[in-house]
Amino acid sequence: MKVFISHKNTDALQALMLKTAFEKNHVTSYLDVLDSSINGGGKQLTDHIKENLNTCTDIIVVMSEATKESWWVPFEIGMSAQVDMPTASYLKSDVTLPSYLSYWPRLRNTSDVDKYVAIRKRTTQAINEQYGHYNFSDRRAIETRAFYEALKRELR
Repeated sequence: MKVFISHKNTDALQALMLKTAFEKNHVTSYLDVLDSSINGGGKQLTDHIKENLNTCTDIIVVMSEATKESWWVPFEIGMSAQVDMPTASYLKSDVTLPSYLSYWPRLRNTSDVDKYVAIRKRTTQAINEQYGHYNFSDRRAIETRAFYEALKRELR
């Protein structure tokens, strides 16, 4: 598992905290503020985001009032949704989510990150055992739906 942490620059400290929480669970992540290879904007930045997102299995979106002003966060979410990449929001504070994010599970603290990782690993193992003969995209869609259901039950 490798998590892409999507965020607005003003939420970089929260994103770093998430990276640390995933590392404590032995999960690697990609966080652009730690990436010294970013050299520009436009097509170059778009290609860079796509390349790094494609190396990840999951995406966590840090949501704050500032995120609503981002152009890149919706782009990253759209890219990940096209391949049924497991997605969750990390609510930095009491923020009203845009409708396109209301479906996905919501994390609120680092103990929710622990639950995310544990449930994700269990779900992946169970789906691979049960549906290992399915093609990758079908299995991934089944796994993602099962993961959402299990995580949402746990986060209530």
